[in-house]
Amino acid sequence: MDPYFRFKLFNSAKFDAKNTEEDKEKVLSYYNSIGYRDAQIVADTQYNSTNGNIDVALKMSEGHKYYFGNITWKGNAKYSDSILTVLLGIHKGDVYNIQTLNKKLGKELSPEGGDISGLYMDDGYLFFRVDPVETAVYNDTIDYEIRMVEGPQARIKNVTIAGNEKTKDYVIRRELRTIPGELFNRSEVIRSVRELGNLQYFNQEKINPGVVPNAEDGTVDINWTVEEKSSDQLELSAGWGGGIGLTGTLGVSFNNFSIKNIFNKESWDPLPQGDGQKLSLRYQSNGRAFNSYNASFTEPWLGGKKRNSLTLSYYHSKFSNAFDPVTGLPDKSRSDSNYLKTTGVSVSLGKQLKWPDDYFSLVYSINFTEVPNEKLSNIRRNG
Repeated sequence: MDPYFRFKLFNSAKFDAKNTEEDKEKVLSYYNSIGYRDAQIVADTQYNSTNGNIDVALKMSEGHKYYFGNITWKGNAKYSDSILTVLLGIHKGDVYNIQTLNKKLGKELSPEGGDISGLYMDDGYLFFRVDPVETAVYNDTIDYEIRMVEGPQARIKNVTIAGNEKTKDYVIRRELRTIPGELFNRSEVIRSVRELGNLQYFNQEKINPGVVPNAEDGTVDINWTVEEKSSDQLELSAGWGGGIGLTGTLGVSFNNFSIKNIFNKESWDPLPQGDGQKLSLRYQSNGRAFNSYNASFTEPWLGGKKRNSLTLSYYHSKFSNAFDPVTGLPDKSRSDSNYLKTTGVSVSLGKQLKWPDDYFSLVYSINFTEVPNEKLSNIRRNG
């Protein structure tokens, strides 16, 4: 392999030594990831290229390429060596990669799980610790002993919520899977963060579970903090012309609505909010030719105990034959007498399923639509 590693710095006003040092660390990390544990940068130089960029040349000392040898376990009582070895997924003869080892052990937190630490922490072992120790280095092979301290299982003691000014506590709490009295579960903490983010009421980067363990009594407090953001939506488009009048769309969606406070003037800002309900209103017009109104209301937790949603919808539309069939020009008299009206309501009930898992849901819906026949016949006769 070429002992010189070259790269260029583009679009920079001036040379930045800090960025260059960071890039050197990345180069070494890359070498380590392909087995070159002893790789070193023995020299580096920077020079101006003919096109005005700065080129950086690094002289490398790669050393030997290493491989994993024997991996043994120490301190594990909950799970056997064979189970841990299968979950680790590293075999004798695999290319040495300390990052892969740390990731499989869970020393680097992974939301996807599937690591040794996750296995223990999903079963309450919050105080679990794991350390890989090199026990032998011979030729191109490295043996490891994985030393673990399982510790006691921890139960959740207090769960607090802070940072929510509009959203009610119970709206947040019903999304949480961190329940006082239950064993700590890292996957459920991660799932709770995801569920709160899906509400779209909060800045996802500011959702923090605030895990506070107490080793003295084997408990853990979880102090959730959030930062609210606007989740309402406004849709607006308009036009005028063609002899048909005003055209356009006006729609609003309030995604954190509170219907029980609709008659409480003090809670209007600009509408009552905080109960996690959704109210949508939409009007669409194409002048005399077409008009429609839509309104819907959704309660995502009907009854407040289970994730059973209720949606009520109303829609009304009027399609008019507003053009003279001979001249092709708008004709107001025809739009008043030749039209099709459609009015409908729907009721939908959603239920969260447990199989194949609770990411699935089943929705039942009943729809009623009214279409006056006499007006429809009039359009067919005169259209």
